[in-house]
Amino acid sequence: MAVLVVPQANAVALSVQLKDTIKQGSGSIDLFRAKQQKNNLSAADLEEMRSDHGGSLVFAVDVNEAANGSEKASCQGVAIESAVLTIVVGGNSFSFSDYSTPTESMLAKFGSTERKLYHTLIGQTGSSLITPSSSSALSGSSYDALITMPVNIALDNATSATLDITLLETNTSLGDPEAFYDFTAGFEDLALVSAEDSSFLAGLAPGQSEAPLVITQGQVLNPIDSWVYFPSSVEYYIAAYEDNYPAKSDYDFNDLVVGYRVGLGMTAEKVSSLLIYGYIIARGSGFTHDWYLHIGLPDEASGTGMVNLFQAGSSVQESGYPKSISQSGSFDQRLLQGTKSLMQVPGLEFANTEAEVSLIQGQKFSVSFDFDTPLNLADIALPPYDPYLHVTNTGYEIHLPEYASRLGSSVNNAEGVGGFKNEQGYPFVVIIPEDWEPPLEHVDLGEAYSTFLGYVSSSSAQNESWYTVPSATKIKGIGKAFWKWD
Repeated sequence: MAVLVVPQANAVALSVQLKDTIKQGSGSIDLFRAKQQKNNLSAADLEEMRSDHGGSLVFAVDVNEAANGSEKASCQGVAIESAVLTIVVGGNSFSFSDYSTPTESMLAKFGSTERKLYHTLIGQTGSSLITPSSSSALSGSSYDALITMPVNIALDNATSATLDITLLETNTSLGDPEAFYDFTAGFEDLALVSAEDSSFLAGLAPGQSEAPLVITQGQVLNPIDSWVYFPSSVEYYIAAYEDNYPAKSDYDFNDLVVGYRVGLGMTAEKVSSLLIYGYIIARGSGFTHDWYLHIGLPDEASGTGMVNLFQAGSSVQESGYPKSISQSGSFDQRLLQGTKSLMQVPGLEFANTEAEVSLIQGQKFSVSFDFDTPLNLADIALPPYDPYLHVTNTGYEIHLPEYASRLGSSVNNAEGVGGFKNEQGYPFVVIIPEDWEPPLEHVDLGEAYSTFLGYVSSSSAQNESWYTVPSATKIKGIGKAFWKWD
C-alpha cells in the first residue's frame, strides 16, 4: 500500500489526516477535524487546498477491506454510491455532489442484477511503498485512492464543511466484480491532500492493474451509460487451436489456448467504445504464432485506442507496450505477437500442456477503443467473433470455419486455401463459452473429450456440451482461478 510523501512544515498546503472515517459503508467527515487536534484545518487552509487543486478539494482514501471475491492484499476495492460535500459560508449552505475517482466499474447494487457505472476506490495492503518523514502529519499512515470534488466557491469564510459518503452495497451473489467491490465491517480513513501528494498517488495507482473490470479514465475516453459484456462480465471465451493446418497432426488443441472477453460501451443505446480483456492460458507447440481478434463492423466505422500487454502476474507491461492503435472498417488487431517467446518455461518446449510439469501464468492483454461515431448494436458482428491465428512457421491463418482468411501475406491467400475444416469435417479451432481444460500434449481432443466425435459427425447438432465431459487423466488441469491471475 502507498504511503503519502508530505511536504515539510514550510509548504503552503499540507496533507492532513481527518478524524472521521467511513464505517460499515458510510461516513460523515468533518473537514475541520483532523486526526490529531494540532493539525486541525482552518477555513483559510481549505481555501489554499482548493486553490492548489484549481478549484477542487481532493481526498485520499485508505482502502481497508476483507479478501472477498478476488480481493487480496495487493488489490482490494470498494465502490461509491454517493458523495455530497456541504459547505456553510455566511449562514448559507452549499452542496456539491459532483465527484470523480481514477477508476470506474460496471456493478449491480444489492437486490438487482442490472449493472450500472460506479466510481470505485482501489488500493492494496501490506508494506509501504514509500516511507515519509517522521515529522509528517501522515507518518505511518497508508493511502490508496483519490476522490476529487469540484468546489466553485471560495472557502476562506467557511464555518462548516462536511463530506457525507456512502459506499455501494453490491449484489455479491453475482460473484466478481460485485464480490470484489463489496464493503465489509472495516473502515476507511480519509485525508485532505495537497496537489503534490495527489499527483504522486495518482501516478502510483496502487492495486489498479489487478482489479476486475476496471475502466481506467484515460483509456476509454467516450462517455459511457452502460456496458454489455460477452460472454459475460465474469466469464471468458476460450479459443483453442490445432496449429498444423491444413494437416490434422496430433489434434490435441493445446498448441495455443487463449481466454478473451469483449465489452461494448453503450451511450444512448449505441455502441461508442470497445473493451477487450484476455490471457494466454497454454502453449503446446514448437511453432510460434500471432493472435488476432477480428470483430465485424460497418465500413464507415473508425476510431482509436490502446493495446496493453502485461508480464505474467505483474502490473508491468511488456517492452513496447502500451501501443496506440487506429482502425477503419472492421476491428482487426494483432493482440499477441510471437507467442513462443511470450509464454515459455526455460529449458522446455511447451507451457501448461505436459502432465508432470508445473503450471506457469501467461501474459494478460487488454484493449480500449473509442469509436469516432457511435454504432448501432445490430451492425456489430455477433460473438464469439473471429479470434484467429497466424502461424509464423507455416504462414497459414487459422479461423473458425465460417470465416475467410484476412491477411494478404498469408499462405491461405496465395494458395486460395479456405474452409478451415478437413475433409472429415474436423475444425482447427474451437471456442468454448466457459472455463475449460485442454488435452495433455499429444492427446487427441476426441480422446480427452469422448463426445466431441459425436458433435463433429452430427455437424454440431448433437453433443453440444461435449466440452463439459473430459477424461480426467487426459487433460491439463489449469483452471480459471489460476490463469486469470487478477
